[in-house]
Amino acid sequence: MMKPQEKSLGELLRQAGKITSRQIQVALGEQKKTHEPIGKVLVRLGFVEERDILQVMQGMMVLTFLASDERYGIETFRVREVLKYSPVAASERFHEPWEGEAVLRGSPVPVLSFRKFLGIEDFPRKEGTWFIVLEKSKHPFILWVDQVKEVARVKVEQIEAVPPYLFGKKNELYYCLGKIKEELYSILNPDMLGDVQDFSLPAIEVDHADPES
Repeated sequence: MMKPQEKSLGELLRQAGKITSRQIQVALGEQKKTHEPIGKVLVRLGFVEERDILQVMQGMMVLTFLASDERYGIETFRVREVLKYSPVAASERFHEPWEGEAVLRGSPVPVLSFRKFLGIEDFPRKEGTWFIVLEKSKHPFILWVDQVKEVARVKVEQIEAVPPYLFGKKNELYYCLGKIKEELYSILNPDMLGDVQDFSLPAIEVDHADPES
C-alpha cells in the first residue's frame, strides 16, 4: 500500500468516495488554467467541501456497527443520534425494507431495517438492537442495526477503494473500505439508503452521536 504522502489529494478524495476520476480530470484541467491549488479548485467547482478535504487528510471519524456478522461504518458528521431499540409501529405509508415508524421527540420517524435493505434474514431478537438516527434533505430517519460498537478514526493509510465487483448492484451504497484494529469495515453513503420522497415528515431536533447512551 502506498504511503500517505505518496498519494495526491485527488486520489485520496477518490479513494474515500468523495469524488470521481472524471471530476479529478476536470479539476486538473481547470488547475492548468488558473494555477490554483487543486483543493481550492475542487471546492470552487463544487465537487467537494473543505470539510471533505480535511477529513481525508486527517482520516475519517466513523461510527461503527454490525449487521448480522458484517462490519459497517458511517461518518460521524452524518449521525445525529444513537438510541437503543424501542418498539416500531407498523405504518401504511412505508413498505419493505422500511419497518414502520418510531416516535422520537414526540414525532414519528421512519425506520429502515438494514438487514432487510441488504436482503438478509430478520433480526433473531429485537431486544438489544440499536437505532442510528440519520438525516436526508433535513428529514430524519432511523437505520435499525444489530449492534453499535464505537466511534473510531480510520487513518488515511487504512482507507481503501471499493472494488467494483464487491457489492454488485449495491456498490454505490459504499464510500470506501476502512481498516480498524485489523478488521475491515464497509463505510456507507447514507444518501443511498432511502428515498426522501418516501418519508416527507416534519424535521425535528436531534443530538449528536453517543453510542454509550
